[in-house]
Amino acid sequence: MKIYVFVLLLLMMLGRNATGQVSLSLALNSRPQPWLAEWSNPVNGAMIITFMPGAAGGDPLVRLRTTLLNESQSAIAVTNMNNARIYNLKQGTNYFNIGDALQFQNLVFQGNVRALLQRTGRLAAGQYQLMVEVMNNAGDVVIARQTRPFFVTSYQLPVLLQPANDANLDAHIAQNVIIFRWTNLVPGGQELPEYRVQVFEIKPGQTAMQAFRGNRPLLDEAAPRGATQYIWRPMLPMPDSVANRKFIWTVQTLDREGNPIPTEDSAIEGRSEPAIFNIADKRALPQEPVLHQNLTNNK
Repeated sequence: MKIYVFVLLLLMMLGRNATGQVSLSLALNSRPQPWLAEWSNPVNGAMIITFMPGAAGGDPLVRLRTTLLNESQSAIAVTNMNNARIYNLKQGTNYFNIGDALQFQNLVFQGNVRALLQRTGRLAAGQYQLMVEVMNNAGDVVIARQTRPFFVTSYQLPVLLQPANDANLDAHIAQNVIIFRWTNLVPGGQELPEYRVQVFEIKPGQTAMQAFRGNRPLLDEAAPRGATQYIWRPMLPMPDSVANRKFIWTVQTLDREGNPIPTEDSAIEGRSEPAIFNIADKRALPQEPVLHQNLTNNK
């Protein structure tokens, strides 16, 4: 019995050597660039396929089948094998970039994922897995397989600092200059985001959100890339006609491609929680009482 098992193992090893050996190694950045079309950049990692032909030479022609899985282990994209590229492996080590492993242009995405990719070119924030399988030329036998996890960063949009919510700005100053300030996008990346400052006037009879969603912006301008301050010179009318007007403002954060930074709620399109400010003639506002110290009682 032992001799039989030994002979069987020997035959299996000989058969494996006769057809050649293929091994796969994925070196994937755990936080690759969010735009899948740019995964060919070296920063995202590399793929190595090693081919050692056996006594019979072995078939150097292979195809790749790629699967993207979400954190629930459900497939959200799979390679269209009818269009899968055929690779002619050379003996020894064959180097590829991660873009070759991903095969972005040949992936078939599912439902909501496909819609998001078409609009932004990136996946939603979360945890994923990249599974690559080396197939034979016919595409019906898996020769080698490897899976690597990766993450798409979840961002915290900037917080508006100035003007603060419900702030009253002096009309005599605001008619000439208004300074907007906000915090940085968190976490920061190697590429600086673009911040666009947007200001809407709240017309009489409107709610703040009606103005925010329906009015044309009075201001929609980009700050210098990466800057968290913008100085607006609105050239508003004289203070008596500006006073007691209300405005709502926000910052829209865009990536280098000009797309809104993704959040859990894609409908907000990268816009921070807005704030309301008023422009008022402070001379007409009630003055706070001045407390006078009774010097006599302190003697």
